[in-house]
Amino acid sequence: MTGWINLDAVGRAGIPHPAPDARFEDAFRRWLLGALGEPAGSWRGSVRALCFNVYPAAAADHAVELIGAADCDPAAADWALDEVWLPSRPSLALPDVVRDADDGVLVVRRLLREALADGFAGARLKRYPRIAVGHVDGALDVVWERAPI
Repeated sequence: MTGWINLDAVGRAGIPHPAPDARFEDAFRRWLLGALGEPAGSWRGSVRALCFNVYPAAAADHAVELIGAADCDPAAADWALDEVWLPSRPSLALPDVVRDADDGVLVVRRLLREALADGFAGARLKRYPRIAVGHVDGALDVVWERAPI
């Protein structure tokens, strides 16, 4: 499978097994679209930024976690600490080839840029003023930001 798909249009089923080198990318796409498609309730209005945090999950494994933050002041170093939303499945294990958090950040950043460039996934991500990726306890790299009005 390549590219982004509207999981609502295909009924979230019938997705073929991808080639081994694309397995994680497809899992990431499904995870991200699933999180963004969760019923919004009141959380969407209070989320000012989406943060993708890479963290060590086990001895040599890493994962990425998605949080919604209430604040997105770039002048504040800890702006992403005010979590107001977590999806029902907040994290996804990174593939075994990711040996450290730096590699994980690079992988997630690349996939987020692809998602932002896609019409379907990008429209859902761009509902939020800022999207960042980084180490769970480190600096965040803003990969997309809505231009001020």
